[in-house]
Amino acid sequence: MADYRNTDCMPYVLTNARLIPWLVKNCAPQEWIIELTGGEPALYNGIDELVGELTDRGYKGLIKTNGLLPTPKSPNFIRCSAFHQYDNFPKYWDIILIVDKIDSERKIAYCEEHNIPYRVIGYNKENPDGARHGFKKIAYMDPHGHQVPCPSCNIRYTDQPDKYTIEYKDLVPGMACHHCKAAIDAWRFMPEEWKLQ
Repeated sequence: MADYRNTDCMPYVLTNARLIPWLVKNCAPQEWIIELTGGEPALYNGIDELVGELTDRGYKGLIKTNGLLPTPKSPNFIRCSAFHQYDNFPKYWDIILIVDKIDSERKIAYCEEHNIPYRVIGYNKENPDGARHGFKKIAYMDPHGHQVPCPSCNIRYTDQPDKYTIEYKDLVPGMACHHCKAAIDAWRFMPEEWKLQ
């Protein structure tokens, strides 16, 4: 869906001009970790500005990417790059993401042999090691600017801007389900000092 982000055609445009003020209003940087994910967030034309602005404002977070396109380096945002192919290893990364059961043993061995930091996440909705997260509240937004339920639920994207887009609705954080795979995966990549805040 990243191609929709790079257009001026409503309802698909979710620009930094809309997103950043909404985040500042609704998400105090000392209380929230922001994850930019995809599709592929590096396809978004405003990614450099977004990460720079959020870093300047004290936000911290993760960028989940394939690591093949330039992704801004930031002391506050960790680039978690998926290891998909040996002949096209991620170029832009801080830590490598390996999906369990997709040649994971070989990829783990490769990372260990080359001293590359990595984390393994579950395949599909699986949580192979029974990990938990420590988030107290959580919220998800789709690429159109709608707050949506946990990704474990069936998410329905809408084609029309409506009263649920960020211009018309404040953030409503929910209790963080301890079994939410998206939250568990994010927790795996966070530095320990962030978890203690």
